[in-house]
Amino acid sequence: MPVCTNCAYPAQHVYTTYKTKSNIRLGVCERCDQFLDPLIEHPDLIILLDLILLKPRVFLHLLFNRGSPPFDADKGVEIPAVERQERRKARIHQDVWKLGYLSVIAETTLRLLPAFTAGGGIAMNQLIRIGSIVLVEGIAQHAVTLCLALSALRLRGWYTMDNEGDKIDEKRRDGRRENFLPSLIPLTILYTSLVPLLLQLLLSIWYTPPPSIHEHLPSTSTTISFLSTLPFKVPPELMELETTLNHAWSRSDRIWVGTRLLGGMSAGFGLRVLLPTKPWETTAIVLAGWLAAAWISQISHILVGS
Repeated sequence: MPVCTNCAYPAQHVYTTYKTKSNIRLGVCERCDQFLDPLIEHPDLIILLDLILLKPRVFLHLLFNRGSPPFDADKGVEIPAVERQERRKARIHQDVWKLGYLSVIAETTLRLLPAFTAGGGIAMNQLIRIGSIVLVEGIAQHAVTLCLALSALRLRGWYTMDNEGDKIDEKRRDGRRENFLPSLIPLTILYTSLVPLLLQLLLSIWYTPPPSIHEHLPSTSTTISFLSTLPFKVPPELMELETTLNHAWSRSDRIWVGTRLLGGMSAGFGLRVLLPTKPWETTAIVLAGWLAAAWISQISHILVGS
């Protein structure tokens, strides 16, 4: 069941088709009197730009409305609600698998790119090892994020296993809640993580990253101490801490840090559109997924070697 991309009010159909598929009429929301989903008529490039700009309407379009069948006014027959729901579940699961494959391939490529650009060959066992680690990290991240998000929703009473919520006023209906599926959570994270990964791949054309995300470039610039410019005396411990942080930052892979930070903020924003959680709850859920992936990464490198 689709929703309005302006107010998330549920609707039966996003648009209506007539004798030809090109002759359509967009539906109007009963609550806000706006078009239900103008992105239906937009090309994929506009949808990609909206996803990069983190517009809320693009998340509602991709998660709830994309691929929803229209009402055929010529035949006057609509697909039963149960069949539409089954089709939607199958489409969402298919999207999760597709985006998951792309995410694993992109992350594996990024981790193997330094060795490839250095002129060395990539052995098949190395490719399988890195790909397996990336896959396990992704599974751990999505599993922890999904469990914590569902727990928060259950505590709020927003999501129940039997999808039977309390009856509310017609004008206060929330299409996100009525059409919520647990698989929408990993799908949202995958949508928001692909753009930073592709950005890092593009930036790698002009920037050669370190041989590994756990190895760092040597520092070639002289850092200026901010604490030393203060008009009062700073304890030596703070000065040493500042020096250590500046040294670590100068030797770090800044593009990797920047794209991961962008991916985390994008994931948090996407989950905020999908879920009724508070900002601190969403941040904690995303950080917990990151920590789980980082822990799995450390364990994997210890077991199989770096």
